[in-house]
Amino acid sequence: LLWCNSTYAEIIFERCRSFEPNHNSSDKFIINLERGVIQNIAANGDVFYFSISNNYGEIFTSGELIDSTVISLEEAKAFHTWMPTKYTFDIPRKRISMVVRLNPNAPKKFKKWYKKELSQGGVKENISSTCDVKDLYAKKEKPKKSPDDNKVVAASSGSGFFVSRTGHIVTNHHVIDQCKAIKVNFKGKDVEAKVLAVDKTNDLAVIQAKINPSKVYPVSNKDVSLLQDIIVAGFPLGKHVSAAIKTHKGSVTALAGFGDNYSNFQTDATINQGNSGGPVMDHKGNIVGVAVALISAEAGQNIFFAVKSSTLKTFANANGITFLTPNHREMPNEELGQLITEGTVFLECWMTVAKIKQMIAEEENRKAFYSEFK
Repeated sequence: LLWCNSTYAEIIFERCRSFEPNHNSSDKFIINLERGVIQNIAANGDVFYFSISNNYGEIFTSGELIDSTVISLEEAKAFHTWMPTKYTFDIPRKRISMVVRLNPNAPKKFKKWYKKELSQGGVKENISSTCDVKDLYAKKEKPKKSPDDNKVVAASSGSGFFVSRTGHIVTNHHVIDQCKAIKVNFKGKDVEAKVLAVDKTNDLAVIQAKINPSKVYPVSNKDVSLLQDIIVAGFPLGKHVSAAIKTHKGSVTALAGFGDNYSNFQTDATINQGNSGGPVMDHKGNIVGVAVALISAEAGQNIFFAVKSSTLKTFANANGITFLTPNHREMPNEELGQLITEGTVFLECWMTVAKIKQMIAEEENRKAFYSEFK
């Protein structure tokens, strides 16, 4: 899982035999072809992300290191540069081959350490290992047709927030994508909305409903700063479980998203299923982000992402949409609670049954489909 309510088909190499000393048999390698990423989850919980450099059908090779959770990315990249490691994944043979080479331009201290580890068996330059392989890219059985396939039903949910008195609402693109109808639940009524603009790359959308809200969010002119306190609001459980809005507090833990995506920031404020498209605000009530993504528990705990306010403003300005002037004073909790309650909305995507089956069968699916369709 990386994106909010997303799953990706993967090829998983695990329980690799005869892979020491460089790797523990409990290490796991996950290949994601859609994203071009190879994820190495070490036995001690450390995670490394490599690009896919070559794809020969059923054989893949790793490229450069693009992220790491164990040390800073700069240190990890330096280490990978001094001791470049190339992995080859052979699916039919269920094997991983690893080649390690010492960079002749590596620092003297590193060369000394490497040669010592090599002589003592702490590092091996060539290793092959047989692994258990799960190929989740295998073709899925096509969903069977039924008499209800053309019926339009409530399929999935998400969150959004008002940014104008004339019913403009910001949300995620994936929340409203492929919908026959988008309905905004406002004061107990479902009001249909139309799509005004979308940004698929940054997963943003602006829709509009015939609603004149009493509370509207302003959008911050400044991006978040590290350790800044924030609040996330939305409807993570969907109205079928609980119609009440939920909030989570946290702080900004990184100024970039996954893979150094600087249109996003990272937070430890919880973002659950159905939070997609919800507001991320400061204590002045200004929007500083749009809840968009979470990372799998395997990759790390309490890692969530949001689109920065500057990215949202650029997208809105390009489509002729303006926001209220940001607040400059901190709001009392009661006033902030009213803004959250009246300015945040539950969104519902209505689709044909056939489209629901099709999207659930797809290898990449970002929607928070209701449980009866899963």
